Amino acid sequence: MTQKITTPSHEDQLNDVLLAYVEARDANCEPDRAALLAEHPHLRDDLLAFFASHDEVERLTAPFREIGMLNVPQANLLAFSGGVPGTEFRNPSPELGRLGDYQLIREVGRGGMGVVYEADQISLRRRVALKVLPFAAAIDPRQLERFKNEAAAAAHLRHENIVPVYAVGSDRGVHYYAMQFIEGQSLAAVIAELRLPAQQIQSRESQSQESQSQQHPSEAVAAGSRKQGSDTTSLVAMLSTERSSGTGKYFDWVAKVGRQAALALEHAHQTGVVHRDIKPGNLLLDPRGQIWVADFGLAQVSGDSGLTATGELLGTLRYASPEQSLGRRGLVDHRSDVYSLGMTLYELLVLRPPFQSCDRQELLREIADAAPPTLRSINSEIPTSLETIVLKSLRKEPADRYSTAQELADELQRFLERRPILARRPDWTERFWMWARRHPSAIIGCAAALILVSVGSSLSALLIRAEQGRTRAEHQLSELAYQRERQRAEEAESRFALARRAVDELFRVSEEELADRPGMEMLRKRVLLTALAYYQEFLQERRADPDAQAELKDAAHRVEEILAGLAVLKAATHFYLLCQPAILDDLQLTAEQRGKMSELTARVGKQWTESFRDVGQVTPAERGRRTLELARSNKTDLNSILTSPQQIRLRQIGLQSEGFGAFRDPEVALALGLTLEQREEFRILEDNVVFGWMRDMARRKQSNGFASAGEGREKSTSDRILEKLTNVQKRKWLEMIGPPLKGGIVPFGGARSPIRNRP
Repeated sequence: MTQKITTPSHEDQLNDVLLAYVEARDANCEPDRAALLAEHPHLRDDLLAFFASHDEVERLTAPFREIGMLNVPQANLLAFSGGVPGTEFRNPSPELGRLGDYQLIREVGRGGMGVVYEADQISLRRRVALKVLPFAAAIDPRQLERFKNEAAAAAHLRHENIVPVYAVGSDRGVHYYAMQFIEGQSLAAVIAELRLPAQQIQSRESQSQESQSQQHPSEAVAAGSRKQGSDTTSLVAMLSTERSSGTGKYFDWVAKVGRQAALALEHAHQTGVVHRDIKPGNLLLDPRGQIWVADFGLAQVSGDSGLTATGELLGTLRYASPEQSLGRRGLVDHRSDVYSLGMTLYELLVLRPPFQSCDRQELLREIADAAPPTLRSINSEIPTSLETIVLKSLRKEPADRYSTAQELADELQRFLERRPILARRPDWTERFWMWARRHPSAIIGCAAALILVSVGSSLSALLIRAEQGRTRAEHQLSELAYQRERQRAEEAESRFALARRAVDELFRVSEEELADRPGMEMLRKRVLLTALAYYQEFLQERRADPDAQAELKDAAHRVEEILAGLAVLKAATHFYLLCQPAILDDLQLTAEQRGKMSELTARVGKQWTESFRDVGQVTPAERGRRTLELARSNKTDLNSILTSPQQIRLRQIGLQSEGFGAFRDPEVALALGLTLEQREEFRILEDNVVFGWMRDMARRKQSNGFASAGEGREKSTSDRILEKLTNVQKRKWLEMIGPPLKGGIVPFGGARSPIRNRP
C-alpha cells in the first residue's frame, strides 16, 4: 500500500518561516534576513513585505519603550505568552501613543502572538492589559484569524481563574483586545525566583519594602501598584521559606494552584475551548495567591474552520503533550491540557522540567518515549500521593491520564483534605501495556522474533535428538554422554550458541575419535578444516564482542596448530619413499646426502617400531604428542639434508605414490576444484585398488588358477586419474605431481621400506 505524501501549501510554509523568525527574535537570536531570503526564494515577496511592515511597527513603538521609565520591583509586572516580565513602570502620558480608547503606558510582555501593554481605558478610566498584533498587515491571514480566535475564545469564558476579555477592536490596521490587568507575575517568574538562594529572595523583599517607605509624592499614582508588587514579592519569599522548611505547606500550595488551574480549564473545556498552551508563563499569580489562566492564542474552539488543526505542532514544545509534539491529527483534545498542567505542577514541585534537552529532535524523542524521572527521586520530601497525581497527568497515552480536568481538580482536593486519592501507581503489567500501545510495531517484531526463535529452537532440538539417536546406534555412547549432550542442547539460547557447539563437537570428534587412528588422517583434516572455516565466520560475526573474540581466536588457533601437526605427520609418511633407490636417483642425491639419508631412514624405522611399545602404556594423547615431536624433529633433519628443489620434488613424488588416495586430502580437492561427483568417483577407484586383490583371488579360484584374457591390459593409475579431470584440472594436477617417476614405487611395508630394513 503506497502512502500519499502531502506537500505543505504556500501559506503553511510562509506561516512556519515567520513563526520561526519571530520566536528566534524573542530568544534574542536575530536571524540573518539575507540567508532567510536565499533559503526560501519562492517566499521572497511575502518575506520582504513582512520585514518592511515589521521595521515600520518597530519604529513606531520604539518611544513606548524608551520614554519616562521608573524602576520598580520585577514582581509588579505581568508576563504573557512566555514573555520576560518587565522591570519598569511609567505614568500615562499623551506622548506615549494611543490605540482607540486606550492610552498606552508601558510594554509588559511579548510573545509569538503579539505584544502586551499596560494601558488606561480612557472612557471608563480603568487600568487594562492591551494585547496588540503589531504585524497584522504582513503576517498571513491565518495568523490574524488565530489572534481573533484567541479574543473570541477568551471573551466567552467567565470564570474566577480566567483573565476576562473586555473588548476587541482595531485602529489604523493594528488589531488588539483589552483584558483585565492582573498585578503580579507568572508562575515562570515565580519558579525562576524560587531557584535563587533564599538569602537573595529575602534581600529583594527588603529592597522592595525600603523603596516603598521612601516613596516620593510624585509617585503617588503608582503607589497602589507598588504595594501589590511588594505583596507578590513577599508571597514568593514566604513560598521559598516554606519550601525549605520541609513542613509540607509548599506542596499544599502547589496542589491549590493546580486545583484552581484545573477548575478554570474544566470551565473552558465545557464551553468547547481547549487551551493547548498551558505552561508556567501563561498562569499568572496575583498578590492574593489566586491563579489566572491567560493567553488563549492557540486555543482550539469547537466548530472552528481548521485554523487550529490538530496535526500542527503548536505551543511551547517543552510543555506540549506527546500527541501535540508528534502531530497526531485528531488526538489533541482537553486531555492535552491535563498533560501540560501536569508538566507545570512537576516544575513547581522540583523547579525544573522533566525533559531538559536543548536539542529539538532529542526533546521530541523524550516527550514521545522517555518516562519523566519520578519526583521523589529528585526530592524525597514530596508526598507520594501528590507524586502519583502528577505522574498520572503525564502519561503518554491520553486514555491513561485523567479523563477531565475536573477529575484532576477532585484528586488534588482529596490530597488537600488528606483523603485517599483514586489514582494508583501502575504496576509492571500496566507499564508494559502502556509501552506496548506506544510501540505496536516493536511488539509485533518481538512476537515474530519469538515465534522464529521457538520454531528454530524446536527444529534444532529435533535435529539434535535425531543425531544423538544415530550416534547411540553407531557408536554405542554411554548414557552419561547422552545426558551431557542433551543438557547442552537444552541450554542453547541462540542459534549462534547452537552453531558454536556443533563446530566444537566436530573438533571433539577429530581429537577424541579420529586421533591416532591409522587411515583417518584425511578425514580428520577435513573435519578440522570445516571447523576452522566456521570459527573464522564466527570471528567475523562476533567482532563487536571482545570476550567472544578472545575465546574464538583461541579455538581457531588450536585448530590451526592441529592442522599444522597433521601436515607434519603426513610428511613423515613419505620417509618410506626415501629408502627406494629409484626415488633417490630421481632426487639426484649426492653421495654425502645418500649417507645422511640412510642414517635418517634407519632411525625413523627404529622409532616407528619402538612406538608400538607405547600402545596401552600411555594415553593416546601422550602417544600422539610424542609422535608429533619425533615427526617435527625428523622433518627438520630431512630439510637440512635436502635442498629446496629436492623437497618440492619429494612432495610431488609423494602425491604420485598416493594415487587415488591423494584426492581425499581437502587441500588437494580444493586446489583442483573437485566436484562432489568427482570426489565420489575417486573414492570408488581407491576402493577398487584396495580390495582388488580379493577380487583377483576370486577370479583365479573360478578359473582354476588361470588369469583371464583381459588381465594385464588395465590402464595405469595416472591415466585413470586424468580421465576423471577436466582440462584445467589436468594441467593443475600435472603441475602438482611433476614428471612421472622412472621406475616403480615400492608400497609402504615393501622390501625396501624402513619397516623391513630397520637396523
